[in-house]
Amino acid sequence: MPTHPTRRQFIQRYGAGLVGMAGLGAIDVRRLSAAAVPTPYEPPTLVVLYLRGGADPINSVIPYGDPLYTEVRPTMAIPGPGQHADPTQCAIKINDYFGFHPAMKPLADLWDAGMMVPILSCGSTHPTRSHFDAQDFMERAAPGIKSVTEGWLNRYLEATRTGEERDLRAVSLQPTLPRSLRGQYPVLAVPDYGADEAMAAFERLYACESNAEAKQMNGHAPPAGDADKAPAEGEALPTTEQLARQRILEAGSDGIAKLRHLNGILRKQPAGDQGRPNYPNGHLARQFADLAKVIKAGEGLEVAAIDYNGWDHHAFQGGVDGTHADMLGHVSQTIKAFTDDLGPVRMQKTLILCMSEFGRTVKENGTNGTDHGRGGYMMAIGGMVNGKRFYGGWDGLSREKLVDGRDLPVSRKSDFRLIFAEALHSLFDFRTDTTDFFPQYKANERPLGFLKPINA
Repeated sequence: MPTHPTRRQFIQRYGAGLVGMAGLGAIDVRRLSAAAVPTPYEPPTLVVLYLRGGADPINSVIPYGDPLYTEVRPTMAIPGPGQHADPTQCAIKINDYFGFHPAMKPLADLWDAGMMVPILSCGSTHPTRSHFDAQDFMERAAPGIKSVTEGWLNRYLEATRTGEERDLRAVSLQPTLPRSLRGQYPVLAVPDYGADEAMAAFERLYACESNAEAKQMNGHAPPAGDADKAPAEGEALPTTEQLARQRILEAGSDGIAKLRHLNGILRKQPAGDQGRPNYPNGHLARQFADLAKVIKAGEGLEVAAIDYNGWDHHAFQGGVDGTHADMLGHVSQTIKAFTDDLGPVRMQKTLILCMSEFGRTVKENGTNGTDHGRGGYMMAIGGMVNGKRFYGGWDGLSREKLVDGRDLPVSRKSDFRLIFAEALHSLFDFRTDTTDFFPQYKANERPLGFLKPINA
């Protein structure tokens, strides 16, 4: 027999997400039909894919032309083009020095089409090699400043709030909001095992006051909308628990409306014989497929963030094969399917920014893996990238060029704040240098130029 969560369990499981959905406004059910053709009124969309754990840049964009490469990675090195009898076991040639990991063939195709660029030696100016601190600093765009608690994407949403935003302006198709989306602006996080279960549980526990069970559990909580109303003379003050419950009720009613709206979009099947592009199996691919549906529905989506965990490859990282290769392949296939799904017109206004908190050690360790490093890499995918070029910095693999003789450095030209600023400016014409958007930071470097401005 299935069991239902208690109110306390429900609040722990869904409360933060529901409170985060307060103030989302009314739902226009007429927009449930997905737009087959993009309209000029659809805004640009920024999709941030965070590879949590410290993804290895050298096993992705491979410096096969560096004479030290096979020396520092004796068991993990990827053969350069033509260095193995089977071409599928070789790096995919970009030039005489760099190549893509063979599992990245779908992304290499986007490079060839001018829609994908790598940004090398990028990351945080703070020297931490802690996952937790590095992720906090990067997603809040405030290296070394632990007092900042709002994510950079949420700060953008709040700074540009007009009060007339569309209901699905920002989403995270996972149960926990990424740090970059946490803050004052309400953003939807979708329950892990289905929004229907969350909505049914909420309505059973809170929403229907005519229901005897709900009445009994809600006790004497004030009516909806009265949580902040002063009590009449002689009337007992509501308890802290009752006020908290009431605020969850008010936020949750908006959240449920929004989740039902989102579910209507996600359940809608593609029109005609187009079918669904060839997404691979897996949770990440499912999230991107759902994200494509939201964008194509014409719901005004501007910002989305997705996590892909498991990149802390201290052991059994592998080279051509192994855990890293499998994960790279899944990311590459997923992103290529997503770009095919949206099509070339929508991809002109859609940017995927793929990042990780730091890189890995240049030299492999004794367990066929790598350890926490410094300089990492990003990938930018979209129709507005200035393609067929590398961005950031690169000084080679010689020991004197490395941080502490072991890690790739973070180039001043590829501080992650420069990259974030260029993305917000190019997509949304939002200037970060006119305010204190990045705490205690004013960029002295010119933008990398990896994006072309677009007309929103």
